[in-house]
Amino acid sequence: MLAGTASEVPAGDDWTFEPKYDGMRVVAYVTRDDVRLLTRNGIDRAPQFPEVVRALRELARRQRRTFVLDGEIIVRRRTANGASPFQALQARWHVSDMAAVAQHANRTPVDLVAFDILVDGDERVMNEPWTSRRVRLERLLRTPHVLGVRLAETAKGDGAGMLQRAVKHGWEGIIAKRLEAPYKPGIRTRDWLKLKVVNEQEFVVGGWTEPRRSREHLGALLLGYWKDGELLYTGHTGTGFTRETLQDLERRLTRLERQASPFVVAPRTNERAHWTQPSVVVVVRFTEWTADGKLRHPVFLGVRDDKNAADVGREPRSMQKRIARVTRPMSEASSAGRKKKQSVTEQLERLENEKGTGTIVTGARTKLDVTNLGKVYFPKARLTKGHVMRYYAALAPVILPVVKDRPLVLKRFPNGINRESGAFFQQSAPEHTPAGVRVEKARTADGMEPRIVGGDLTTLLYGVQMGAIELNPWHSRVGSLRYADYAILDLDPGPKSSFALVVQTARWIREVMDQLNLEGSVKTSGGRGIHVYLPLPPRTSYATARVAADLIAHHVNAAHPTDTTLIRPLKQRPPNAVYIDVGQNDYGKSVAAAFSLRAREPGPVSTPLEWDELVDSLDPATFTMDSVLPDAKRRAEVWRKGLRRPVRLERLTRKRRGSTGSARAKRSA
Repeated sequence: MLAGTASEVPAGDDWTFEPKYDGMRVVAYVTRDDVRLLTRNGIDRAPQFPEVVRALRELARRQRRTFVLDGEIIVRRRTANGASPFQALQARWHVSDMAAVAQHANRTPVDLVAFDILVDGDERVMNEPWTSRRVRLERLLRTPHVLGVRLAETAKGDGAGMLQRAVKHGWEGIIAKRLEAPYKPGIRTRDWLKLKVVNEQEFVVGGWTEPRRSREHLGALLLGYWKDGELLYTGHTGTGFTRETLQDLERRLTRLERQASPFVVAPRTNERAHWTQPSVVVVVRFTEWTADGKLRHPVFLGVRDDKNAADVGREPRSMQKRIARVTRPMSEASSAGRKKKQSVTEQLERLENEKGTGTIVTGARTKLDVTNLGKVYFPKARLTKGHVMRYYAALAPVILPVVKDRPLVLKRFPNGINRESGAFFQQSAPEHTPAGVRVEKARTADGMEPRIVGGDLTTLLYGVQMGAIELNPWHSRVGSLRYADYAILDLDPGPKSSFALVVQTARWIREVMDQLNLEGSVKTSGGRGIHVYLPLPPRTSYATARVAADLIAHHVNAAHPTDTTLIRPLKQRPPNAVYIDVGQNDYGKSVAAAFSLRAREPGPVSTPLEWDELVDSLDPATFTMDSVLPDAKRRAEVWRKGLRRPVRLERLTRKRRGSTGSARAKRSA
């Protein structure tokens, strides 16, 4: 059932109002054995969204009946790489490789938001009024919650309130539904009405232009809509893209390239134009229509595979201006001409899409010049310097406390992660640093040296601007640099050792810690290893920190001598064993911080774990920029809690004496 459009909230008590969700519309056919998720053009997307399939199958099992739902698949949480939720959803539509599907499900999980029910058990209920169908839908979904499917919100008779919430939260708009209306499949009806808060609609792509500067794949999309059988040109957009969407659009459009323009009047373009068969539909947000029928400030949001290009026409204008007059406070109305403040990630995305160079505002009194945001750092994953900087900007609330007051060792990759690129470690701070970047003196073997010190956004992004991908803090803070805050056991697998054995070694370390009633934190290294951290009492020397780590390492190795090793020279280590490295517990040494990106394809992240996540099937490759950010706040709290109770070192020494005594007893026997 399709909604008509309106520019006024329908009056009366016979309407209910729902959010207009920014996702993929599907009808879900559900039995205990089979689930299909059909789009408007009849394509089954169940293989692309296994978490929704599992949820619906579980719901059918609990309810012991079949059902058919109408709803919207939406991204559950915001992504990290600057893409909109709709773009993140779009990236999953065509994935067929099961391993890739699983990675997408982990990085960008989705929910089915159900807003109607068409079949309930053996009953077809489409002819029942909306109110009756809603009661059935609530009865179905308000059982114990099943993650992956949820009930759409509705507000009977309160269109004005729902509209104000849409403005406040930046929704696309709301849907008005007549309470007594039946469900009419395939019909665009006035019983359902779209009321758009923003100017946003579908357009047909009729061509594209050549890219400029550092932009790859294509420059701008040439947009149009159908009227009386003719494709009218309505403008172009070159913003809103990620590297992935640019690559995807180039692939789609080059297959459809043609010689002649599909527009009734071919537009003039600054760069060379390529024409394409007008069958690709995209969603665009814009500020307004100009007097000559063109779009002002259009921004690309995503591709709509579930829409027919022949159905795309010009939609009525949104309610944006009328809503602004009604809902905006006088204080806001008086400053309507002021430019909206952009977040740091939005500033970075805008600069990368435009020219890749510029100045961003990082704080109330701080700015930072950034350059070459379009430079590719991860060739296979097609991740740019801009991606890396947006990741750290988005993650700042959780990573800044991790590196606060700690000297930073920055591993710089000025030309990306290829081995030939000339990567190097930045130990000392440059002679000249921008205002707002913290630099402090630290004692080194060469005397007092300036070091970049973490803890604020400007300093964090300055490191990325210099080409840093990895963030490596000292184990101590400015003001007490002689004392280590924690000891580290770095688990490094041999060339013939599995990651499952690394996980098992971490569990063995945990067993020792449990025996001693010790707390600690664990994280992936961002590669094939695992890092275990032991919090230490105040004013613990680095020598003592190393002894603490060494005592646990020796105990685990004594119990599991075949699977673990303490041999430092690489060539002498058994290839099937996991090396328990305690050598990083020295003054001035550093290890990749929690949430640090690592310089490997496809951009893994050193990620804090719950101890019960240490299972044999754990795959460190699933922890990437996209997957970590939505769950970062929870993982940061897990990391913090694990480090809050210092190790009592006397317990470790007693454990060591006990182990030595047991070993002597065995030798005597």
